[in-house]
Amino acid sequence: MKKRSDARNVEHIYCRISKRLERSALLFIGVLLILVILCQLLLLIPDLKKIMTTIDRLEGTPIHMQRNSKDRIG
Repeated sequence: MKKRSDARNVEHIYCRISKRLERSALLFIGVLLILVILCQLLLLIPDLKKIMTTIDRLEGTPIHMQRNSKDRIG
């Protein structure tokens, strides 16, 4: 009899701990998802994009600007 009640107690404790961990993991994933969406929205603003990334400075002139300058010359 005592083994059954001990097993139930252990199972109950395990269920409580796993529910807490699951809630924490879901909350953490939700916060990360919100941060990703926020960062993506901030990258739509050109002035902030220049501050947040270095890739635009390394790419050179955009293609549409090169086409416009070639059209003017030739």
